[in-house]
Amino acid sequence: MIEIIIGLAAFILLWMMWRLYQAKQYNRFIDWLNVDISPKLAQVLIAEMEQNRSELFPNTEDHIHAALMYYRQYPVRIFEAAVAREVIEQGWLIDKPHKRWAAHLLFIQAAYRLKNG
Repeated sequence: MIEIIIGLAAFILLWMMWRLYQAKQYNRFIDWLNVDISPKLAQVLIAEMEQNRSELFPNTEDHIHAALMYYRQYPVRIFEAAVAREVIEQGWLIDKPHKRWAAHLLFIQAAYRLKNG
């Protein structure tokens, strides 16, 4: 009987260690979005907004600042905007761990995703 309890406890401990490892990988992915991708996306957004200035869309410094604040507010917005503007290459998503992290991000932060419509 004690062997079963020890075996079950070892299994639970191993499972919890595996889940911790996965969580750390996901947190590295979120940090990568915030630290590496966010500045690249900001450069692309600034260039895009400056290039598309017109009477209808003046894209002043305040507009640019507000857009940057909007996109940087949640990692899912950074991710979606970076994929749409090809800051993150489509080929990057083919890798299985990247696809898993992206799917998890989109699922967890669904309330903060960009809405088309």
